[in-house]
Amino acid sequence: MFFLKNLFSFKKKQVDSSTGDPFIDFLYSILGYYPSNVKIFEEAFTHRSAQKKDEQGNSINFERLEFLGDALLGASAATHLYKEAPDQQEGYLTKMRSKIVSRKQLNSISKQLGLLDHLEPKNNHSNLGEDVNGDLLEALVGAIYVDNGIKAVETFIKTKIIEPYADLERLEHTITSHKSLVLEWSQKTRNTLRFNTFEEQNAEDLQVFVSVIRLNDKVISKGRGTSKKKAEESASKRAYYSLQKKMENI
Repeated sequence: MFFLKNLFSFKKKQVDSSTGDPFIDFLYSILGYYPSNVKIFEEAFTHRSAQKKDEQGNSINFERLEFLGDALLGASAATHLYKEAPDQQEGYLTKMRSKIVSRKQLNSISKQLGLLDHLEPKNNHSNLGEDVNGDLLEALVGAIYVDNGIKAVETFIKTKIIEPYADLERLEHTITSHKSLVLEWSQKTRNTLRFNTFEEQNAEDLQVFVSVIRLNDKVISKGRGTSKKKAEESASKRAYYSLQKKMENI
C-alpha cells in the first residue's frame, strides 16, 4: 500500500510537471526524462546579457556548462569514429570529428530542438549572433552531465546528434572551416591573406569581436562573433563566397 501510494504520487508529480511548467515540459520532450536538478538547466539557458547573479554576487550564465559540453561532445564524437571507422588513420578521424561538432552542425541541431526559444533574456536574441545556438547545445550537454551523469549524455548525443547527423559519407563532402579553406588557397596561389581581429567596444555587457580579412592589403570581408575564433570564421565564410570562383579554378 505504501509502495502504491508513493508510485501514484510520483506519477502525479510527473503529470503536474509536464502541465504546470513549460520549461520542464520542454526539457522532458528533448531529454526523455524529468531532470532532478532544474537549476542547472536554468543556468544552461541563461546568457550573460541577462546579468543574473547568485547570492555571493557571482555571474550565472551558460559559459561554464558550454565549456564542459564542448569537451563531452568531442569525446563522444571521437568514440563513435573510433568504432565506426576502424580502417581510418588519425588525420581522417580528427577531420571527421571536427565536422560532427562543427559550429554549423551544432547551430543547425540546436535550431531544430528549439533551444533558443527558452534562452534568458527572452528578447534581443538577434543581437547575439548565429553561434549562440551551438553554444546553447553545448551548455545543454554540460547540464545533462551534471544532472544525470555520463550515460544520459551518451544517450542524448547518440540519439540527437550522432545517429541523425554523423553519416561519414555525407560529412566527407561538407565544409566545416572556411578559414582553413581560404588560408590553404592563399598559400597555394601565393596570395597574402591577413586577419586583423579585435574586441569591439559596445555599450552592452557583451564581449564581441570583429575580424577583418585583407587579401594583398585589400579588405575583402568582415565578420563578428562572441570569440576571436568565431569572428574569424564568420569573416572567412564571407571571404570564401567572394573568392569562390577563383578558388574553383586552381
